[in-house]
Amino acid sequence: MVAHLLRLRWRVMLNGFTRSTWQLVAAIIGALYGLGILAFVVAGLVALSFAPEGVAWTTAVLGGSVLVLGWVIVPLVLRGIDQTLSIEKLRSFPIPAGRLLVALLICGVLGIPGIVTALAGVATALSWLRDPIALIAAPFCAVVGVLTCVAASRTVESLTSSLGSKRRYRELMGVLVFIPVILAGPILIAAGQGLATFSADLPTIARTLSFTPLGAAWSIPGDLAAGRGLEALAKAGIALATLALLLLLWRRGLASALLAPPVADTGSSAKGLGPFRWFPATPTGAVAARAAVYWLRDPRYGGSLITVPLIPVMAVVLAITTDSDWMLYAIGPAIAALLMITLTAEISYDGTAFAAHLSTGVSGRADRAGRVLTLSLFSVPLVVLATVVPLIVLDRLDLVPVLLGLGLGIMLTGYGVSSVASTRFLLPVPAAGESPFKSPQGATLTTALITYLVWIIAFALAIPEIVLAIIALVTGDMLFGWLTLAVGVVLGTVLLFVGIDRGGRSLDARGPELLSRLRRANGA
Repeated sequence: MVAHLLRLRWRVMLNGFTRSTWQLVAAIIGALYGLGILAFVVAGLVALSFAPEGVAWTTAVLGGSVLVLGWVIVPLVLRGIDQTLSIEKLRSFPIPAGRLLVALLICGVLGIPGIVTALAGVATALSWLRDPIALIAAPFCAVVGVLTCVAASRTVESLTSSLGSKRRYRELMGVLVFIPVILAGPILIAAGQGLATFSADLPTIARTLSFTPLGAAWSIPGDLAAGRGLEALAKAGIALATLALLLLLWRRGLASALLAPPVADTGSSAKGLGPFRWFPATPTGAVAARAAVYWLRDPRYGGSLITVPLIPVMAVVLAITTDSDWMLYAIGPAIAALLMITLTAEISYDGTAFAAHLSTGVSGRADRAGRVLTLSLFSVPLVVLATVVPLIVLDRLDLVPVLLGLGLGIMLTGYGVSSVASTRFLLPVPAAGESPFKSPQGATLTTALITYLVWIIAFALAIPEIVLAIIALVTGDMLFGWLTLAVGVVLGTVLLFVGIDRGGRSLDARGPELLSRLRRANGA
């Protein structure tokens, strides 16, 4: 059964690559990038073998503790990233909990995250090249550590499996993910300052963690190298007891989850026309209303905007820490540059429901215009506020025409480019109902390549307002500032309508092909 489940897991992943050449290319490049990172880690571990024993031991304990904690937190917060062998899918098969536990444990170790973790864990032996006893013990301790990571991750999943189908749980997890993203700047800066300030306390922190389930297994080789045999024996007991307890909890959670009936999500009980009351009874209005429903109710759409609030937070943090306020001036244009690519994935988010759109016979121009209309209702005011408010705080209202013209010009031009690009490329996105943070195979690099292409084209078309803005900021001549505003709005609007027209024609011509590709991507 273990071999069967393992083949199933890898077959699902490989089938995802065969559906799209871009996904296969992205996976290959991503694998090469991952191997490069792993090589860097291995080189660092080898370098630690020439460092004092205390440095190598502290690094191993802290790094291993973070690794275990990451395996615990990620499945809890980002539920839905890998659902190939989820309990919900295996519940209908008569598999005993004990056998399923062994199978899932081995599959977890032999999955991509498990393999990377195992390689990094075994490579920790390279930190003890000068001590034969620690060198021999390190791989065995790494095996215990890796098994603890996988068991902890699966235990969390099995004990919380019934929560994944509840809408309130998904919304709460979305908030929990959103908070650290918003605070990423302060967290990184605080962490850097903390390491610089409390670097002398790191060995004490590591010593405390070494007696906990997080760091016990990773501290044993260093203890043996330092001649602390009794401590190493005690920590081996802690590590093995932790693994045994996790396996016991996981088995109980599996037994309970396999017998529990699936919990249906009843969804929203909203009544009435909702957004369809806000728009005119035209094809464009109908598409705009449907897009508004998606923006309000589909968490994947909100997830695509999760980095937008990060910009002002990072700008403020950098302004405070570097005593430079130039980032505050760039908040509006930066948000505009992020918002302009959001239309690129909208057809991908439609999925096979795009068939209903085609069956109505709505024109491609109406589709493109409706989607732009809905997005503009909140994106244009957002860019205006993000541009004007910092300038009010800085008492530089004279720069409003320059930066507003630059931001609006880039955003409108980008909407035109995205209106065409979304009919040419389909981004790999989570299916409807899945976690907005799930990443299909090859999604990261494929999305990045298409995003960069859209950005390059949009910025190339926006060169006139970019040049005028640079001249205005360098010379201080506000005549060029007002020219930036005029050119940005006028040229951006013209390019937007050109993009809607070209994108509409492309959608009319390629609609059936897009639907076929969407069906293949969704396995329909």
